[in-house]
Amino acid sequence: MKIALLGSNQLQFSKVYTPEVLEKLSEYGELSPRINKNNIEEYRDFLKGCEIAFSTWGMPQFTKEEIAEYMPDLKAVFYSAGTVQYFARPFLESGIKVYSAFAANAVPVAEYTVAQISLAAKGFFQAAKYYRILPLRSLAFAQSSTGCFGCKVGLIGLGAIGRMVAERLKDFDVEVYACDPFIPAETAKELGVTLVDMETIFSECDIISNHLANKPELENVFNAKLFKKMKKHSTFINTGRGAQVAEYSLALSLLLHPSRTFVADVLKKEFFPYINPLFWVPNAILTPHIAGSIGNEPQRMAYYMIEEMKSFLSSSPTRFEVTLEALERMA
Repeated sequence: MKIALLGSNQLQFSKVYTPEVLEKLSEYGELSPRINKNNIEEYRDFLKGCEIAFSTWGMPQFTKEEIAEYMPDLKAVFYSAGTVQYFARPFLESGIKVYSAFAANAVPVAEYTVAQISLAAKGFFQAAKYYRILPLRSLAFAQSSTGCFGCKVGLIGLGAIGRMVAERLKDFDVEVYACDPFIPAETAKELGVTLVDMETIFSECDIISNHLANKPELENVFNAKLFKKMKKHSTFINTGRGAQVAEYSLALSLLLHPSRTFVADVLKKEFFPYINPLFWVPNAILTPHIAGSIGNEPQRMAYYMIEEMKSFLSSSPTRFEVTLEALERMA
């Protein structure tokens, strides 16, 4: 069996497909070099008759016509990363199955989020920030926090990440609310969460965590109206998308209510934090988009997809197939 490796960015590709991963994948077939739009003619013969393709961040975008020309026998694409929105539709419309490692990439984000929730409940962020300069204020801030016992946590969005967070919070003595119109009551019960609307989460929860999908219609969904409802000493955690936050409104809210805390791993302009109003707000804690897979973690996504390929080849049930219908509601 021939396995095509598709990728435009060598750096991103090598983070996922390390020598160890490639050695494991080679047990199942002959691997191509990394193929992209610039060298695809060179590997036309290899791609012809190739039924399996693996990729990750930097997947080349192909039209249906290019797929038919270069990959006429392709049966499945295994994408060792999260969102497939930018490339998947032409493959799906050509009858080619697409699988995503979104669940593998969700693991480190869920782990990061649960850690932040635990720290937020203890008043860690502002206590740590002020301890060197105003130790008494630091201690007073921590003492005013809820702690984990009886803390009310609100999860906005119960996709792959939100569900993992909810599952992990079962080990904590916290009360979990969630807002997601697509989740049935029985699923919420299994996850141990109470379904409410977003206004209730902002007005009643001590810690709020965003896990909404990246959709254009959700731009600035977190706005001044919601920020006004936040409790004293509450924390808003955003590992979703920066575009979903009305940043100027949030910055003003944080300045007017210094006991509140914003913890963000994503901003609208992540590479230019200095021009962001939240950068200059002392109770906004910002990190450079590190919640997702970093270090050795990207390899996990490839191993997920290798297992998925094994199920596909043996006609066993797969776990992470992306259909055209699912594409409409995914990030």
